[in-house]
Amino acid sequence: MNDSAEIHKQKHEFALYRESLSLLVHKKVPGNSIIFSDEKLFHRMMTVLRLRIGDGCVFFDRDTFVTAVVQAFVGKKQVHIEMRSIHSTAVLHSNITFLLPLLKRDDYEAALYALAEVGVNSIQLVFTQKTGNQWSGSRDSERAERILIAAAEQSKNFAYPQLHAPVSLEVALKKNAAAGTKIFFDPQGERLFDVMKTLHSNQPKSVLLLVGPEGDLSLEEKKMVQANNFIFCALTPTIMRAVQAAALAAGFVRSVLVSALN
Repeated sequence: MNDSAEIHKQKHEFALYRESLSLLVHKKVPGNSIIFSDEKLFHRMMTVLRLRIGDGCVFFDRDTFVTAVVQAFVGKKQVHIEMRSIHSTAVLHSNITFLLPLLKRDDYEAALYALAEVGVNSIQLVFTQKTGNQWSGSRDSERAERILIAAAEQSKNFAYPQLHAPVSLEVALKKNAAAGTKIFFDPQGERLFDVMKTLHSNQPKSVLLLVGPEGDLSLEEKKMVQANNFIFCALTPTIMRAVQAAALAAGFVRSVLVSALN
């Protein structure tokens, strides 16, 4: 079993995000020690996660992950670790881009977490006729990044999604016009089984997914989506909340793609 597959099976080992980890471990080798000087990390590892000397854990950023053993806790903020292995972060393929309408805050944040958890590669936020302009720029972007990192820590999908600031649906469709397969999840669409069977058979290199906001897309927007060669696919015969539809849709698509790790 290769190292990338092995780390995904080690569910008992906590994963912790460390910004710029790649730079920190550059030119280091397994067996080297690292000292983190970070009061919040110290508190989290000792008090929240209750890690002890000799326990294994994983540190990662978007490019690198390190398996490690805790060597010591010193003072109130120093964490000493010994690296066991160093790896480039694996990216799931086929590439999945999700067009996510801006939802109410709780639903929006739950959708971000779920999309990162199931292995979406990119999230493009979109404005539709039934979404308000609820985006406050850098503050919302920073909070979203924290949510995606939390999902990466839980799921061990270290190559968590790139998040793109919201644009209109029309612009988003133009930006992603070259996607190999495009699917809009709509109760009046084709049977899920049939669409997933075709997707599994074709294994496109890139997939573009879209769900409507609460209240759905307008008829005009649906015509625009149809003109952009989307397959309309019914998740269920019932009307689902957007956050649930997003999680279910992304999970089904990721599960039928033969996900190679690069």
